[in-house]
Amino acid sequence: MKKIIRLWYLYDFANSFASVVLIFYYPLMLAEKGASNTWIGISAAIATGILLLILPYLGAYSDKTGKRIFFIKIASILMVVSLFSLAFLIQNIGVFSISILFLLSLFYILFQVCFQGSYVFYSAMLRAITDTDNNARVSGIGLGLGQLGNAFALGIIGPVLGSTLIIIGLSGKPLALFLGGILFALLSIPFLRQKDVKNDVEKIGFSYRVFFKTIFSEKRIFFFLVGYSLLADSILTFQLYLTLYITKVFDFSDKLVTYAGMAGLIFAVLGGFIASKLVSRLKNKEKALRVSSIFYIVSFCALALIPKISLLVFVALALSGTAYGLLFSLARTVYSEISPHDRQGEFFSIFTIFERTASIVGPLVWLLTFYLLKNFGENIQYRGSMLLLVLVCTCGFYYLIKSNRVAKSLTTN
Repeated sequence: MKKIIRLWYLYDFANSFASVVLIFYYPLMLAEKGASNTWIGISAAIATGILLLILPYLGAYSDKTGKRIFFIKIASILMVVSLFSLAFLIQNIGVFSISILFLLSLFYILFQVCFQGSYVFYSAMLRAITDTDNNARVSGIGLGLGQLGNAFALGIIGPVLGSTLIIIGLSGKPLALFLGGILFALLSIPFLRQKDVKNDVEKIGFSYRVFFKTIFSEKRIFFFLVGYSLLADSILTFQLYLTLYITKVFDFSDKLVTYAGMAGLIFAVLGGFIASKLVSRLKNKEKALRVSSIFYIVSFCALALIPKISLLVFVALALSGTAYGLLFSLARTVYSEISPHDRQGEFFSIFTIFERTASIVGPLVWLLTFYLLKNFGENIQYRGSMLLLVLVCTCGFYYLIKSNRVAKSLTTN
């Protein structure tokens, strides 16, 4: 195995320690202090708006100059700074005023911009480090190791929540954020020490108007992005509210929330590792991607409808975890093949932006559904919001089929 692939795997494993602690524990910390879920939804929407403004240019810049690790390094440093800042602020403030919530949201936005933005440059490396025959396997293993990192992080850091451990004045969930940042920083060093193969370019010559015109004119790519965006919309929205959902709907304790998260993540590892096997069985990467989206529809239906039986919750999360590992690794692989070879950073910027529309549409629709069902109680509010995600997933599946039909018509013609 090439050294660069091993290091690529390592970074996917490492950054999971930073992201999972924020996804799992930040919403709970806000809820414990009486803050509304709206702060998370709006912050995520603002982060997506910032990504929309900066990523296409930075992606094109990295294509022309070869600076990919350079941008990942900057993003990684800022992610660690964000986690440390959130940890100390939450630990040392008893009541969240509006000004404190704005400050927390600022660091949350900074983390999301850097975390999502780094994946543009990270994913753009895929086509350069492997070939077409092996890219599904490499992408799947990378994503699988990323989810393994999530599981390891929860396994290592989760026990801290119920302990009396105090480190530099931090304890409980704030300490979990701090430890996630420390472990991410240490594990990512070997990848970040690599040097970019730089190109000398005097002028980038990038135009937003031309770039978006190209995306909309390439129907296969456009329909693929719409389909993927809708699937990511439902998946990433559920991630935002995962801990609250299983706490409110199924009465899970903090410990059970951690175990449930680990179960989903372990099966996400499995999904990533078997992605290439599914491609081999179906002999088609796009068909394997569509099958993965069906798994998600089924798992979301289950989570919306099952009774309060812990075992059934764990089974549904295991299915959704497997689907996650399959879908995200295969989507990255398929998109790297249908987008131009010499514009991977530029095109993966729009891939990330379409993916992160979940941070605008999904949370806002979730909150709207939650509000419309307010007279029916929390249980119906949460389950109704989940059923809406099933509809969004189904629409995404439709557009993936539509993208494939465009590809077939182009081949026929």
